Amino acid sequence: MSLKRIPKPGIETSAALIGTAFSAILLVLTALNAGPLWRDEINTLNLAHMPSLRDIWHNLQFESCPLLWPLLVRGCGMLGLTDGDMGIRILGLGIGLFFLISLWLCQYWIGGRMPILSIALLGGLPAFIFVVGASRAYGLAGCLLVLSFGKIWQLLESPTKSRVLSAGFICLLFAQCVYYDAIFLGAMLTAGALVAIRRQKWKTLWTLAGIGLVAGASLYIYLPIVRRVPEYLSFWRSPSFDPATLWNGVRDAVAARSSANPDGTNGPQIWIWIALLLGGIIVAIMMQRTRIPQTRKSEVASKNANPVRSDLALFCVISVVLGIIGYVGFLLKLQFFMQPWYYFEILILCAIALDGILSAGWPALHPWGLVRIGFLVVMMILNAGPAWAEAHTRRSNLDVVAVFLSDNASAGDLIVVQDAWEGITFNRYYRGQAQWVSVPPINSHEVHRIDLVIAEMSEPEAMTPVLLAITDTLTSGHHVWLVGSIPIARWEDAPPGPTPLPPRPSEMPTRWWMGSYLSWWNQQVTTLLLDHAQQEKAQAIAAPGPVNHFEYVSVVRFTGYKPGTE
Repeated sequence: MSLKRIPKPGIETSAALIGTAFSAILLVLTALNAGPLWRDEINTLNLAHMPSLRDIWHNLQFESCPLLWPLLVRGCGMLGLTDGDMGIRILGLGIGLFFLISLWLCQYWIGGRMPILSIALLGGLPAFIFVVGASRAYGLAGCLLVLSFGKIWQLLESPTKSRVLSAGFICLLFAQCVYYDAIFLGAMLTAGALVAIRRQKWKTLWTLAGIGLVAGASLYIYLPIVRRVPEYLSFWRSPSFDPATLWNGVRDAVAARSSANPDGTNGPQIWIWIALLLGGIIVAIMMQRTRIPQTRKSEVASKNANPVRSDLALFCVISVVLGIIGYVGFLLKLQFFMQPWYYFEILILCAIALDGILSAGWPALHPWGLVRIGFLVVMMILNAGPAWAEAHTRRSNLDVVAVFLSDNASAGDLIVVQDAWEGITFNRYYRGQAQWVSVPPINSHEVHRIDLVIAEMSEPEAMTPVLLAITDTLTSGHHVWLVGSIPIARWEDAPPGPTPLPPRPSEMPTRWWMGSYLSWWNQQVTTLLLDHAQQEKAQAIAAPGPVNHFEYVSVVRFTGYKPGTE
């Protein structure tokens, strides 16, 4: 059958459906193979299932999102849908599949045909598989971003009462998903306002302004939490942050490598994204130059009319440019270590905007549609291997470690978890008799208790209880089990004998940064064990599959005690 005899939308629809099906299969495999929850997911789950809403509110400062996602998880729990790990995985799968549906809805709302570019750029991206399938707020935020984008454009096309209400409701939910969603929502509403001004639709302009005000006002309740941000910023900030950190972060986010292989080679994906984004911006600008004045007659013309396509391109490009500028400024202000999920929403915004610029209202096949299909095939081939590996990667191995220690650590033994955050996961899965402590020794492992860790940073002898417990355990003939991913080795050029007490934050070169203290505290533990334990043995604990590098720990057993010579 010749290409001319195939219905024009048919071949594109088939290609987009195949790409969507491949992404859906990856999400299903992720739900089946992700295994245990890891610390960030458990943090959210524990917050959501606290005894009362008052408890959730008081602990919301230890979560990175507003109330929407925790309340959704809590509601699912009340229905018995999130009682176990698999229930949480199914919830993540549902969000992931809903995201794919959102891409199709958005293209329909903006007058496009198929979300081919969005599926090509996002559907096989390992970072997308990792983030959207997790039980965190970022997946839902991605869905609501896509829906907000499409609904705002629908409102610009025809501001009926139903469209105003639906757009306002979705934008309100979007603002309540992740705190920095206000940046992306502001960018999209501003882009919509510019289109409304160009069309001289003043009622639509005020409607968009009203939606923005309502969404912004809904965040007012979080002011007490936002005011505490400066207190915690230095705790998370990278002491070596510079603008290149942002580049490295986005390069890692679009790289074709799984979370179990963070040191893999970088492919050409970053340059493909940049080239496509620059090309989309150029095309959008050129479309503004060819725009013809809109008349009453053209206002009721087809959506494929030149003014409408030009306005859609303007809406898309302004949304992307303002979103990138605003979000980059936000990241420069934070100066955090960059993680793939920090770039998740900005990548989504770029992808759906490119679909709007380079797809909606353009010729279907000869040749532009074929180019889009070819691009989808190329990106799926580039990402297929790493995406398949990501879909088979476990989120943590602390569950199998906890089971091993439950079976092998006796009541008189001591388990030392090298990181308080890893203690959140260990606390969920450990059911043994041996006592366990974290570094530093805080008394709560339900959520990320930054306040407790900061309090320990102010105490030079914070590790004394742990060091005494290690000594008592070894001298009594029991085992000390060290759990974590921090190397058990002395610092270079460290003098013999115990590690000195850490200085106070005002005297530390990195000030209140947690990483310096975590390293120092674990060095205190390491030198004590290396100097006084008679035997050291690494435990072989196999996990059924590759493990996410963010939470891949080992176990070393120390036995016996020998007095020091210092």
